[in-house]
Amino acid sequence: MANTQVVIVSAIALTRAGLQQIITQSGAQSEVAGLFESLAEADAFLNSHNARVLITDESLHTVNMVKALKRLMEAHPGLVVMLVMQRPTASVAQKLITLGVRALLHKDDDLGNTLTHTIQTAVKGNMTISPLIAEFLDKSVALPAKITQRDLDILQLLTDGMEAKEIAAHLGVTYGVVNRTINRLLRTYNVQNVPQLAVMAHQILKVRKQLE
Repeated sequence: MANTQVVIVSAIALTRAGLQQIITQSGAQSEVAGLFESLAEADAFLNSHNARVLITDESLHTVNMVKALKRLMEAHPGLVVMLVMQRPTASVAQKLITLGVRALLHKDDDLGNTLTHTIQTAVKGNMTISPLIAEFLDKSVALPAKITQRDLDILQLLTDGMEAKEIAAHLGVTYGVVNRTINRLLRTYNVQNVPQLAVMAHQILKVRKQLE
């Protein structure tokens, strides 16, 4: 199986070199296809190359990073975007989640041991949120007035990475029941898809535990 082609974008040379070194030394499933200082350069490269993953940070000289990433993702459907955040805030993190960024990592994470696994997780369609960034998201979570035990059970299983059919089998209920519950929770928390709901579920369960 061919290695996943990764593009690294950062205005900081040390960051580009560091991420490249981590991926190169891992020797597993991923390889660096290009290093760039701007999203514009990466965009031009992606027009003629089939890189699957783009890893970037907040160093880019752009007025609105979220809008810039949105334009890039619209221009290259299927591109998996991961972000290493230097100064995370809950509002920006939420916007990036809504946009469809597959991983929000923190510069102080142990990237040497987790980056290549996170890349493969993102390629499979799953989302990864650094615990350091989750702390910022926790501050913006509001629990709904009513939440049932079944809701909590489904949220917990979502955070464990289970899909709707697996959750139904695990809880001994029908797929329709689980699917309707997930759709209601998506509306309750105003998120766009199940990966985003799983991220939100992590915050909800953590806050609930603190309140008990």
